[in-house]
Amino acid sequence: MIHIVVPSVPLSVNNAYAKKRGGGRVLTKAGKKYKNETKTFIARHYPQLLHFFKPDCQYVVLIEFTFKGREVLMCKGWPGTAKNRHKKLDVSNRTKLFEDAFSDAVGVDDKDNFFIGVGKTWHRDYEATNVWVWNREEERSNPIDDLIKHLKSAPAAQPHGAVPTVP
Repeated sequence: MIHIVVPSVPLSVNNAYAKKRGGGRVLTKAGKKYKNETKTFIARHYPQLLHFFKPDCQYVVLIEFTFKGREVLMCKGWPGTAKNRHKKLDVSNRTKLFEDAFSDAVGVDDKDNFFIGVGKTWHRDYEATNVWVWNREEERSNPIDDLIKHLKSAPAAQPHGAVPTVP
């Protein structure tokens, strides 16, 4: 397992990409800047970990985006004046830009990421992206696959009247 910390969070898809005439999308200037800075940071600060990655292996990836300040994720005035507790910040729409930058930095295509888990949190003093990666083929187990195996062993909830099936 490796753990890398990048001192930033990716832009949302809406800010990182622009639609091309005739279809498709292209990175915006801000998207290119984030991607280049992230690739450079990882290559410069974690060169010894880049040997961990090999092409055509299966990887399990866990990503946590830490946003600076509670107000980024939490609605002011809740409960009371605010309708919702949490702000609308779809963390999964930031994953693709980070995945692309990370893949470029480590030299392994993101098609080899067989599991990706993504979460968000906040800290009052800083923003960061934490990423943990396990190579399924070289590590006997990892906590994500172990958790999934445990969860699959529990009986699945069935809608009223449904007949359970074996996966």
